[in-house]
Amino acid sequence: MPLEVNCTFETEAAPDIKNLPDLALKLVENAAEGILITKKNGTIVYANNAFLQISGYSFDEALGKTPRMLQSGKHDREFYRDMWDNLHFHGAWQGEVWNRRKDGSIYPQRMAITELRDPGDEGEVYYASMVHDLTEVKHNEEELMHRAYHDPLTKLPNRHLFMDRLEQVVNRAGRKRAKFAVMFIDLDNFKNINDSLGHDVGDMLLKEFSRRLVHCARDVDTVSRIGGDEFTIILEAVEKEEEIGIVASRIQKRMAEPYSLNGNELYITVSIGIAIYPENGETAAGLLKNADLAMYHVKETGRNNFHYFTESLNRKATSRMEMEIRLRKAIRNREMIAHYQPKIDLRTGRMTGMEALARWPESIGKFGGPAEFIPIAEQTGMIVEMDTLIMEKACRFTKEIKRMFNGRADSFKVSVNLSTKNLDSLNILKNLIAIVGDCGLDPREVELEVTESIIVRNVESAINILNSLSRHGFSISIDDFGTGYSSLSYLTKFPISVLKIDKSFVDNLGTEPNARAIAKAIVSMAHGINIKAIAEGVENPEQLAFLRGIGCDQMQGYLFSKPLPEEGMMELLQAGRMLPR
Repeated sequence: MPLEVNCTFETEAAPDIKNLPDLALKLVENAAEGILITKKNGTIVYANNAFLQISGYSFDEALGKTPRMLQSGKHDREFYRDMWDNLHFHGAWQGEVWNRRKDGSIYPQRMAITELRDPGDEGEVYYASMVHDLTEVKHNEEELMHRAYHDPLTKLPNRHLFMDRLEQVVNRAGRKRAKFAVMFIDLDNFKNINDSLGHDVGDMLLKEFSRRLVHCARDVDTVSRIGGDEFTIILEAVEKEEEIGIVASRIQKRMAEPYSLNGNELYITVSIGIAIYPENGETAAGLLKNADLAMYHVKETGRNNFHYFTESLNRKATSRMEMEIRLRKAIRNREMIAHYQPKIDLRTGRMTGMEALARWPESIGKFGGPAEFIPIAEQTGMIVEMDTLIMEKACRFTKEIKRMFNGRADSFKVSVNLSTKNLDSLNILKNLIAIVGDCGLDPREVELEVTESIIVRNVESAINILNSLSRHGFSISIDDFGTGYSSLSYLTKFPISVLKIDKSFVDNLGTEPNARAIAKAIVSMAHGINIKAIAEGVENPEQLAFLRGIGCDQMQGYLFSKPLPEEGMMELLQAGRMLPR
């Protein structure tokens, strides 16, 4: 029978407390915590409603049984021995227990057991257990843990979990002298999809990409999204390097298949870098860094491929880091200078303007020149400060030219390049007007060169910005025309003054009929919309003759002059040199 609760109180309100034993029993019966009372031998003599709900047993099914019917099998004998030792010596025990419900499901609970002695039953010993079901608590903990260590979009392990698993694999491989590989995978030109179709489509692509990537990997491998469009795979138990190449090729082939998303059919490629343990690193951080370096090598050499890490890549990365540090210092100390390449009118042969090009004196013979340091400036964001510095110097020099020639250079313009970062700036117009004004020039004396690839990233934004610049007097030139992927229909929407024929077409004018056809088409198109065409990279008389023949308006190139420092440019102007007629 249920244990009788005996309550004694010292109080004057005797009439109100005589029913307290019944109230206490009701409290026990309706408590939110499960309560189970057993005899010393373990026989169940009482279970409240909460306990019966938690365990799934009825009162009649539990009465007379022992708590052994609840055992889950997840605890060993030592666990129960410790529990009973505490009860015998201390009269109490508490801890977490995994028990089994009537339906066979296993659940966690918090349990506190207390020894009770019934003075009215010759000191009979009972044990009262207070039970709290932890199922929901554990579920919430697991959910929080999952969120902390998994990417919310793709549900793949995130960087934290990836690095933790990579550390474990490194330790196991070190003990077993095993080989494994780390793949660093990046989607090519993913930003273009986000910019053109929106982040919703970009997210859909990442989810489908993740699903395909998991199918390309083996069951023992770990696939993670460590940020943005960057993914990693730990390829365990690799015996031969060829196995890695097979997986990389499988990924490339699967990812190249079309994606049908939100009414769009998309195609993407991937760049994959590979580092192998222990040859390419013996730590988790070292392996990830080297796989990343190998991936960037793929990016730099054309994308859509995979590459294994080599020590030469490490040397290249070290050199790049040194260049970045020195370049940042050079820009901060205003050590960057401008060289100027003349622009020549093909009808008169006279100089009509010049293009200002960034030069870094320290890079000469050491870092490979603009082709090396300008991409780094763009990737790190230093290009904004560099462009500003070059524009300031170019505008001041142009003002000096106009002062020296006293009216004979009224139509002379200086052109400066605007990078992606500059075009994305909300303050670009304000900054440019301030620079030009401080240097004593009018915006109409400055031409801004932007590459075709920049303006097609976000056409509507580019149209708004360039129209605003044009309204304030700046001329707009499209550089490297013909090398991007723009729709020709947008040309009429841009306030363009000049189209520049890319050097790659000019180089092949003497040998490639297609290059000649493209150059002729660009000139014809420019004239058709009432703007000028200029060819860059003109290096020989044959190219010059062809460009004159198709009506190209201007040229710049080594045939007339290489880019010159201020002193050389001033001498060229004073000499009044012209192209041969």
